[in-house]
Amino acid sequence: MRNRTVTIESGELQGIFGWDPRILVFKGVPYAAPPVGDLRWREPQPVKSWEGVRKADQYGPMAVQPQPGENPEDFWTRELHPTATEFEMSEDCLYLNIFTPARTGEEKLPVFCYFHGGGYKGGYPYEVEFDWEHMARKGMVCVAVTYRLGLMGFLAHPDLAAEQPGSPVGNYGVLDQLCALKWVKRNIAAFGGNPDQITIAGQSAGSGSVQCQLTSPMAKGVFEGAIIESGMTIPFCDVEDPLSPIPLEKALHNGVELFKKAGIESLEEARKIPAKELTSVSEKIFGRFIRFQPVVDGIFLKETFFEAMKHGNWPDVPIMTGYNVGELEMFRHYVTGLPTAASELPEFAEKYGADKEKFLSLCTAKTDEELHEFLQGDAWNNMKVSARIGGEILAEMGRKVYLYQFDADIPGEDHPGSFHGAELWFAYDSLARSWRPFTGKHYDLARQISSYWANFIRTGDPNGNDSFGEPLPAWSAYSADSRRIMYFEEGSVEKEVVLEPAMELRWKASM
Repeated sequence: MRNRTVTIESGELQGIFGWDPRILVFKGVPYAAPPVGDLRWREPQPVKSWEGVRKADQYGPMAVQPQPGENPEDFWTRELHPTATEFEMSEDCLYLNIFTPARTGEEKLPVFCYFHGGGYKGGYPYEVEFDWEHMARKGMVCVAVTYRLGLMGFLAHPDLAAEQPGSPVGNYGVLDQLCALKWVKRNIAAFGGNPDQITIAGQSAGSGSVQCQLTSPMAKGVFEGAIIESGMTIPFCDVEDPLSPIPLEKALHNGVELFKKAGIESLEEARKIPAKELTSVSEKIFGRFIRFQPVVDGIFLKETFFEAMKHGNWPDVPIMTGYNVGELEMFRHYVTGLPTAASELPEFAEKYGADKEKFLSLCTAKTDEELHEFLQGDAWNNMKVSARIGGEILAEMGRKVYLYQFDADIPGEDHPGSFHGAELWFAYDSLARSWRPFTGKHYDLARQISSYWANFIRTGDPNGNDSFGEPLPAWSAYSADSRRIMYFEEGSVEKEVVLEPAMELRWKASM
């Protein structure tokens, strides 16, 4: 890496020293051609080579989305997007950022590829909670990926299906991710990375993205480990999971509905409308609920994540997964289908089929207040129960899976609890970037958590030493014989848990 320059398949790149000069940073590296014009709503295409040395010193644009950070009163503006309005946004967004401690290109370090969250319609890989330089210091090459979002990344429409017979439909955003992973596989050795030791990770919709790659036959053999943060996606029989891939028929209906309500007459016309304008129109039509997301199209995804897991169609790679205790409250409005009154229980129980009476024996609520208390139990926290049941299924198959529960004390005058995404500050060792008044105990916990992540990325096992060389508390792989989960609270401690009857009922009735 003479003069911070590397040679990749499309030309020469010159990186920059990071805030920490021991880390070289390559920003805005194109991994596919700009998906604009006729390439809108098509699979990502190869990058065109360039002449001379391309400077990789600026982040590429974030994908087109509703503008984050506009409302200073919004929780997420302060938390994740304090400077988001200052970054460029464009349909030309297929870039990644690479952070490496390597200097020769011969190091063969483990590689970590991260997909950001945001409900498949928001987010970007350089949000403040990600300290990729700090993670690279732990002995890995970090790659953060931008991919198409919302209707630009997940529109399905009959005209698109007819135009591209035999090609994936409506999955352009996750195809971008796969394209990026394959680019990493081909090029990361130039940055000192080992192309045969890639771990993928993501949180929220990023975790759904990870499960897309675990499920897709097109991603076979591309990576060697996976981290699924909030959360494992299981569509139980009693409620709808908003992050699960949707059937092709439903996705096509959503596309037709968009065109109809937006007054769009043809695919040709749709490709001429500016991406930001289309996104704005989509938000006005569909509101906060997710309509454009991964699709079971029969090609990229032949089945849902849950079906693939049940059928043993996930690759045999180590998995780490978990949830935050307090995140359900923030997204309770997405959980639809639960009864709101005790009088609705007999009808709701029908969802359990042959297990109807068993459900009614567990839920004996006579008043609305008793019902509300029952539904506050662990078995109804979908993030928690999905991780637990996912662990049960994978362990039964003999797969290595490590489960965690995050419930650390999060300081601040808003008293947020362990909210959705709170663990990111700890997992990616970025507490110093946050506005929150974190103290020594939080930094100690972050050192442990980020070290577990780093060990897993290096070896497929979170156990080992922390970044100070001190042994970490032991973390056992989950099994039906010893249901042990790592609890991240004041510190890191492993606890054995029980499979509650209601949790087991939801699992068995959904199989």
